[in-house]
Amino acid sequence: MVCTLYALVCKTPGHYYTGTTSRPLYVRLAEHRQGVACKWTQKHGFKRVLFSCTIPLNRCREFEADAWMYLARLHGPHNVRGGDVTVVDRHTDIIPNWILPKEFGGERICDWGFLVNPPNN
Repeated sequence: MVCTLYALVCKTPGHYYTGTTSRPLYVRLAEHRQGVACKWTQKHGFKRVLFSCTIPLNRCREFEADAWMYLARLHGPHNVRGGDVTVVDRHTDIIPNWILPKEFGGERICDWGFLVNPPNN
């Protein structure tokens, strides 16, 4: 079985969302356009698809976390949601330290984010 990994450019400049779905991608994108089932795209809107690809169902969580990490490295962690980082505050986009990876100054030790842009050793 497979699922689709995707990333969205939000209407709010510099904001992104990454997700996975086992349903047809157009169904999930319609939900984002309608502002249902995702607090991040309810708050920041949905402008366009940045990328999408089919991946094995048993690797969806891992690849989604890697996609979040990749986009967070490019655009800053507080501007991206998806994977294991989905907290959305009504008034701010700041990720709490307990969920923010150490790489970005938080407290969380992550064992993901190495499929794209691995750290230098």
